[in-house]
Amino acid sequence: MIETYSQTAPRSVATGPPVSMKIFMYLLTVFLITQMIGSALFAVYLHRRLDKIEDERNLYEDFVFMKTLQKCNKGEGSLSLLNCEEIKSQFEAFLKEIMLNNEMKKEENIAMQKGDQDPRIAAHVISEASSNPASVLRWAPKGYYTISSNLVSLENGKQLAVKRQGLYYVYAQVTFCSNRAASSQAPFVASLCLHSPSGTERVLLRAASSRGSSKPCGQQSIHLGGVFELHPGASVFVNVTDPSQVSHGTGFTSFGLLKL
Repeated sequence: MIETYSQTAPRSVATGPPVSMKIFMYLLTVFLITQMIGSALFAVYLHRRLDKIEDERNLYEDFVFMKTLQKCNKGEGSLSLLNCEEIKSQFEAFLKEIMLNNEMKKEENIAMQKGDQDPRIAAHVISEASSNPASVLRWAPKGYYTISSNLVSLENGKQLAVKRQGLYYVYAQVTFCSNRAASSQAPFVASLCLHSPSGTERVLLRAASSRGSSKPCGQQSIHLGGVFELHPGASVFVNVTDPSQVSHGTGFTSFGLLKL
């Protein structure tokens, strides 16, 4: 008896795409990327080239215009008088526009420079005699009165008020008769005072001088000066202990400030 054995067929092994297909896909990808980069570069070049051509065309038109204007001035060529007048009017309008633009730029630069710089703020006043002298000295609104900006003002004839915050040099000179008969023999005291925007007052500087004993007027001067930070609305004034002794002659008693 003959026995037969059946054998199962071997499974087929799945194979990927051939190597030639992979190489083709790789080359196709490189080609597409290269084409995209080349197209972008060509577009940039074309754009710049068109701009250059446009500039050259404008220059050529300007050159033709200038040559035509030159011919009109010399009376050459076949242009009519009407055409020459029109060309000249266009050229004059062009020049006016350029000059106007230049003037506007200059004004803008000057305005910017002025805006960058702080305005000069200064004041200098001299004393004013009064029939009823008070301890707070009064200052004449005329004569040697000097105000360099609307950011400082003389209020009530007594106080110098500022409208801008900053460092100020404030000074005062008070001349008095040291030998004139006084109500007391106490030293003559002059004070430079601050009136703040809140309404409070305080002494910034103070100086004193002793009196003489002889009857003729022996004039002496007290000098006060210092740098202080003042806020908008603040004011400064001068106070003395005996206003009847103050000399009000030209240049004797003065008061002022300067913004640093």
